[in-house]
Amino acid sequence: MRTVQFRNQLDQESALGVRFELESGQVQKFTVQLEYLIGGQWAPVVRYDTAHGFAHMDIMHPYDSAQKVPVETRDNNEALTLAVEDLTNNRTKYRRRYLQWLQNR
Repeated sequence: MRTVQFRNQLDQESALGVRFELESGQVQKFTVQLEYLIGGQWAPVVRYDTAHGFAHMDIMHPYDSAQKVPVETRDNNEALTLAVEDLTNNRTKYRRRYLQWLQNR
């Protein structure tokens, strides 16, 4: 099994952490996490992973438990691609929501 891991700085305030395990060209496990620089600290905002035995999205909340949303894809290869594209393309929306939750405490 081969493990691939990298961090992609999307802009000054956001980064994408990616880790996945490959076996015979197939993704076995993965984690893709969107983090934002908030108050000088990196905070996880949304994460896709295969923990708990299925591909899902964890919507992080600053004052509550993460909400798990199942990802409906054919396999983990497709789920990994979806995760990277979603978090890259929708990072502003996810940041806005997270900051709103922080302010509404």
